[in-house]
Formats: sequence, structure tokens, C-alpha cells
Amino acid sequence: MEKSVLKYLILCAVVALIAPASADSATEASKDQGIYRFHSNVDGAEVYLNGQLIGSIQDYILDVPVSASGPFYRNYTLMKEGYKPYSGIINSIPKKGQVIHIYVVMSAQAMVEYGTVHLMVTPADAEVTWDGSPAGKVPPSGILVLYNVLPGSHSLVIGKEGYETYYGSLYVPPNEVVKFPVTLTPIQAGALSVESVPAGAAVSVDGQYRGVTPLVIRDLPAGSHTVSLAGEGYQEYVSSVEVTGGATATVSVTLLPATTSVPAGRSPVSPVLIVSGLGVALVLAGRKML
Repeated sequence: MEKSVLKYLILCAVVALIAPASADSATEASKDQGIYRFHSNVDGAEVYLNGQLIGSIQDYILDVPVSASGPFYRNYTLMKEGYKPYSGIINSIPKKGQVIHIYVVMSAQAMVEYGTVHLMVTPADAEVTWDGSPAGKVPPSGILVLYNVLPGSHSLVIGKEGYETYYGSLYVPPNEVVKFPVTLTPIQAGALSVESVPAGAAVSVDGQYRGVTPLVIRDLPAGSHTVSLAGEGYQEYVSSVEVTGGATATVSVTLLPATTSVPAGRSPVSPVLIVSGLGVALVLAGRKML
């Protein structure tokens, strides 16, 4: 790289001694054309004018003939893999038989030294999220390998049903293999005891039928659950209960009788009519006593 830059600088010095940096006459240019002469320190760099590929630098030079009738170029870009793209503005148009020199020094891009991560997870089949995006499921071997990881700090989430979700971060050095073990903690289960008066009520937990009272439900995941009891002729009972791992929660309920319904085809008697009827009856009774 240093030899290429040195050679390029020597070339620029020679050109500067022979002709002005902005423009000079050139025997290579025909009477009807001028030339843009691109000088670059990177052989093989592609030259784009107005976004169109024109050619590539060979022996550190590329000549682009320009006719007086056009096309006219306003900007240029040089690109090559491993180097930062270089763009510039073209401020002048070469006259007939004239050469305009354009000098470009391209800088090499820093090589990214990617890392590799071996996630050693127990149990297997856990879902892994890396930097907020799904990274896959841990295979039966228990090791999920992540390749081409950018150096730096990364967020990590590992989850599996029946286990507490792991949240953490991991720093990956450049060009290294990081082995990171994670053991998920099983979610502790609890129990739920359900009793009712009268007994024999149907019990549902989180919308799933579990049996009739009296009933003890074991291996229930810790956390909040919705419990409902239903018995024929009684109002349904619905409540929320908190189950703690390693403990037994209790629900004891006295069911309320269902509200008596009005037979079909008959309308309920208005309280106003009942009171009015009682008043009329009292008046009539008073007259009879007189």
C-alpha cells in the first residue's frame, strides 16, 4: 500500500512539472475532443461519471474522451472493493484538444475482524434472540453457533416454555471465539385447592376444565390464574388467584342460587302497580268498616 501511494505521488509530481494541474494540451486528444484524465493510487478502481460506469484505472490512469457536443459530466465516483468510495464534482469541460487532470487518492477500508459465539444452553430447544432479532433454536447438541459477529456488546434473550427467560448481554472481542454457557431455571410449580358449597361444582382454570369440587390441582405454573366455578341452579363464580411456586393456594366459595327467571310469555308485575293495588284495597276495607 505504501509503495502504491509513493508511486502515485511521484507520478503527480512529474505531471505537475510538465503541465498545469487544471488543463493542458494533449496530443492524445483529437481536434474535436477533450479528455478527462483520472489519476488514482488504486489500480483497477472503477470510474463512474453521472452514476454510469465508464471504465477502470489502469497503470494509475484512465482517459475519458469528451466531445464538445456532450454528454457533459457533473460528478464522478471511484470504487473498488476494500477501499472507501471517493466522489467529487466536475467543475469544467475540456476544450478541443485539452486535457483536464483529476487526481484521486483512495483510502483502504479497515478490515473487520468478526468474532464467533458458541451459546451452550441447557436445556436444548430454547429460542434465542440476538440483538432483538431471532437467531434460531438451540439444537439437541445444546450448542448454537453464531458466525460473523461484529465486535462489541450484544443483547441476548433465551427462552423456553416452563423455564424462566434469560436476559443478558455479551461482549465479543474481534477475531475471537466466545463460549458462553447459559442454564435456564425451571419455573416452580404450585398447587390449587378448590372447595365449594354445595360440592360438585365444575372447575375451570384459565378457561380449561379441570374437574369438580372438592378438587386439588397440582403442577400449576406459578403466577396469576383465572378460576371459575359453575353449578346447575347456581350463579357462576369467577375470580383471579395467585399461585406461588412450592405452595398451595386455596379457593373456597359458597355459590349463590341463580336468579328466578320469569316464564316465557309473561311479563313481570310492576312495583308501581303492586303499591297502587294495595292502596285501593286499604281504601275499600276502610269503607266497609264505616
